[in-house]
Amino acid sequence: MIFLRNLLRAPVRSLMTVLGIAAGVALFAAVSAITDDLRQQIAGAVEAYHFDVVVHERRAPSPFSSKITRAQMQALADEYGSALTPMVLGTLNEKWNPYAMVIGVEPEFARRVALVAGRPMQASEGQALLGELAAQRLGVAPGARLPLGGRDYAVAGIFRTGSRLFDGSMMVGTAQAQALFSPEGDARWYTLALLRTGDADTTARVMVEVPRRHPGLRAIPAAEFAGALRLFRVVDAFVGTIAVVALVGTVLVVTNTLLMALAERTREIGILMAVGWTPWLVLRMLLAESLLLCAAGAALGCALAVALLRTVNGMESVGFGWLPVRLSPALVGTSLALTLVVAVLALAWPAVLLWRMQPLAALRHE
Repeated sequence: MIFLRNLLRAPVRSLMTVLGIAAGVALFAAVSAITDDLRQQIAGAVEAYHFDVVVHERRAPSPFSSKITRAQMQALADEYGSALTPMVLGTLNEKWNPYAMVIGVEPEFARRVALVAGRPMQASEGQALLGELAAQRLGVAPGARLPLGGRDYAVAGIFRTGSRLFDGSMMVGTAQAQALFSPEGDARWYTLALLRTGDADTTARVMVEVPRRHPGLRAIPAAEFAGALRLFRVVDAFVGTIAVVALVGTVLVVTNTLLMALAERTREIGILMAVGWTPWLVLRMLLAESLLLCAAGAALGCALAVALLRTVNGMESVGFGWLPVRLSPALVGTSLALTLVVAVLALAWPAVLLWRMQPLAALRHE
């Protein structure tokens, strides 16, 4: 355990090194956890209702910012009939939730949504369905009224999709949602058209038919919907940048720590070499120190990431608790693997110095 005693010789320096590694790991793990979990939530919600194809505006930077006109939606409805489900999505800034997600659906779809309390809504009567998570956070039960876009809606029922993102939303009729998101005098529009095809061959045919018959629209497989969101592509690039910066930064931090340890122990290393130690044995000792520092940093970083997620998840300003509050085993493994790479890379320059070190010169070092 000589490597552990060596680290405890300079406890403050070792602690600062561990904290530096932990900060990089925490940021990487927290952002990655949010992205991965949101993808799984959206994919799970799509899968739960057995949609095979998502149609959105071709020029929209993201499916959530898509605008499908009434004429386009009517043409799709004429072609696909009951297999088509129009949907309106958007967010509003309300007192009870600064990022209140609103989902506009047709009555047929609303009746397929699983309710945990209450009854199906009658959109024509100013009723709505509230997600289970939102109902819990607000302490709302069926029969209560909530303001939305300057109008009060009666909560007919509480629904559950299994996705925290959607279970924090409010569901109204498509006409009501269109009125909420379209200024007076503007044409009413839809966000998405969801299609149920039933088999892979029909799905492939529909994906070719839609853009050919409707040049302004694009069709994508429902399984790829989350990947089509521009937000995820931006966050993926951000996560990749964080990973690179964290990797380089922690390599420099650990390298600096090892170089300082090497400089302080030059004479000791000279004595070890004089009694038969090879540079490789000394390097193995430094590697053990580097691995221990990085492992401690990874463990602390993962704990900090969970604490960060729980803190942010409890803030009202980010909505109703849709963020994850734990890290997946795969993400923990990835974080640990990255720190192990750091532990090895950080030895590059100390290794060069060790191989150049002469035992006699090291013994004379003050």
